[in-house]
Amino acid sequence: MNYTLEDLKNFILEFTELEYQFGLGFYDSSITDEEWKTLVVKLKNCYSTRFGYYSIINTIRDESRMTMKRFNNNKNNLKKRRLFLIRKYEKPKFGKGIYNTDSNVVFSCFIGSDVEMGAEVYARNTSVGIVNGELKVISERTLNHDKGLDEIEWINNKRSNVYTEGITIKKDGTLIETLRIVEPEHPTWVADYNQ
Repeated sequence: MNYTLEDLKNFILEFTELEYQFGLGFYDSSITDEEWKTLVVKLKNCYSTRFGYYSIINTIRDESRMTMKRFNNNKNNLKKRRLFLIRKYEKPKFGKGIYNTDSNVVFSCFIGSDVEMGAEVYARNTSVGIVNGELKVISERTLNHDKGLDEIEWINNKRSNVYTEGITIKKDGTLIETLRIVEPEHPTWVADYNQ
């Protein structure tokens, strides 16, 4: 299937909403077990099964941890990640852990943090591919914080199974299309956003 950048935008907005509801719901005793399982299935469906985070999305919640204090603390500290930018690339180079993906196209989705960072900037480069005809999160890179605020460099955490199992984007490929959604609030990111 030929997905447009608008399709990607809708996919990521649904994904970040599910992710946010999952984060809130972990301590929310008002959500029934059935509602929780439905939410988990929807969130897992956003990921390629090879992606490392897929395996830690848990359907089981510990009722002893579902207190109002934990719920309120979580609600006050968690925020839905904002989508800033989507770039579509052709002919990317994938790590050996990514398979069953249409290797001709990958979408880089630049998403903010789920916690307050001060300035609104994108902290994640979430890669979406087409797996068995459907959009799926296939990898995710984070900022290299050693670079500070003057340079954006995307890295795979060497301690995560994403890195060790090769669930990586080795080369984005050729940029063919960009969708700008929300301009970030820092000059380095503004320059990157407008490339």
